[in-house]
Amino acid sequence: MLAAGSAGSATRAVRGIAIGVYPSATTVRASSPIPGQAADSIVLDAAAGEQLDSVIVVRGAGQVEVGDPTLQAPLALQLLFAHYVSFDATLVPDALLPWDGSRRAAEQRNQPLWVRVTVPAGTAAGTYAGSLDVVADGVAKTVPITVHVFPVSLPAPNDPNGSLLTAFHVAAQSYGNEVNRLYGVPGSTSVPELYRFLAAYRVSPSSWGYGQPRAVSGYQSDRRWWMDDAGQMVSAVGDRAFAAMAIPISNNRTAPSNYVAGLSPSQPETWCPYLQAVHGFWQSHGWLASYPYLYGEDEPGPAGFELVGRQATVVHRCFPGGHVIVTGNPSEENRFLWNGGSDDVDDWVVLANRYYGKYTVPKLAREGRSNATYQLKLIDAARSRGKSIWAYTYPNTHTPGFTATEPLSDGRMFFAWAALEDIRGVLYGEGTTTYAAHGNPLDSVARDGSFVLAYPGRSGPIASARLEQIRNGIEDWEIMRLVRQRHGAAAVRRILGTLFSTTASGVELGCTVGCQLKTATPFSWPAWSHDASTAAKLEQVESRALAAASS
Repeated sequence: MLAAGSAGSATRAVRGIAIGVYPSATTVRASSPIPGQAADSIVLDAAAGEQLDSVIVVRGAGQVEVGDPTLQAPLALQLLFAHYVSFDATLVPDALLPWDGSRRAAEQRNQPLWVRVTVPAGTAAGTYAGSLDVVADGVAKTVPITVHVFPVSLPAPNDPNGSLLTAFHVAAQSYGNEVNRLYGVPGSTSVPELYRFLAAYRVSPSSWGYGQPRAVSGYQSDRRWWMDDAGQMVSAVGDRAFAAMAIPISNNRTAPSNYVAGLSPSQPETWCPYLQAVHGFWQSHGWLASYPYLYGEDEPGPAGFELVGRQATVVHRCFPGGHVIVTGNPSEENRFLWNGGSDDVDDWVVLANRYYGKYTVPKLAREGRSNATYQLKLIDAARSRGKSIWAYTYPNTHTPGFTATEPLSDGRMFFAWAALEDIRGVLYGEGTTTYAAHGNPLDSVARDGSFVLAYPGRSGPIASARLEQIRNGIEDWEIMRLVRQRHGAAAVRRILGTLFSTTASGVELGCTVGCQLKTATPFSWPAWSHDASTAAKLEQVESRALAAASS
């Protein structure tokens, strides 16, 4: 990852122009001072099979360009121009436009230029060198590049063994319609590209767009591409591009008019013929080596958990190898779903701020009682029964998230926390490509951007800076998993101790009252880094993890 480098001479001010290299998780705004310290060179530590970034910020120039980018094979280098998007009048350099380095106008006083490095699977351990020349209003600076590849290999993006499982909501129709509206490119071309794009980011979709079956009998072919769910599903998945694959059944958040195959999530007893047809189609295409899961109920109440048990019974019987996930916490009331029966939930998807517990009033504290870990105890009890724990987040929950208006490092920090607590999967239900009905999302995005992680492009999807951090965080998790397997949980906690309030023996929790630490939240959670130092700490943490994983 990007090392801090020698900061003293990192940014050279010539005619009011400064050029400096920063960690990729650095929060850059239009004209504010850049947090942290800059470096003169790009220094990256990486695993084989990893993609990673660094950011060059040009400050005070009207025109910028990059020339002579080189990097030793088999590593590959790509340039991206950070385009400013307005989020409720807050300008954020979030849309990363593919760029050949040719001269173009800086959009704001601070102009980030992203450098993405790809380390192919199978790359031999060693040091690889390169460089590029940044020119800003005629002021030139050569930026050396050094990539240290460790003898560590990430799992393939479609390998559920060792990969972080993901389930991100994707509005494929919204993306296809927007690309068609803006550029005239048909959805038959753009939508399959969207799925291939997500696969490259190690993100698995929780829905299949035009590949959702329309009939109870399963996938159907049609000469009209938007009705050809069999062909569109094959185009989306290919030779099994994803580690986790959503079994296409609607959940309780879906309008009845949009139910997949017309099947109601509240009537699972009618699903079996459909599930068997889907299973057969997947088997014929070699997709069952993924982690198939069904997400049939979102945040259920007591009656909803009874329905989840019925759903699980049908899935386990009619889709061999299928798993059932549900957003919610294991509890005494739903113990029947994690007691070892055929109706059990396989994966409990817990909201991050409900993972541990909450504050304890002084009266209970004086009695020696604490609420700080009451939820964690039930989570651990479900784990002891062989159940897997996932996590999810959404805006304004006061834990790290994926919005454009919080520190850019937060997206990667969420996955660092998932590694800390051995979370097996991450669900994100807000959206990746849900656009407003009017305007161009490359100009402005409503609210905080929580529904947009990728932008519509003429030649393919355009990544957000936040999506880059999500991919980096997923890769961090996968390296930390190797550390956990080799050296145990204490080693993971030691490495992450600069980012969270941890010790080798455990996590120290904070809340408003009655926790080990005093923090501003009523729920208990570790203190976590989200300031000017965080971006550099994230890079240092991954370097230490790579060293540990290779020892």
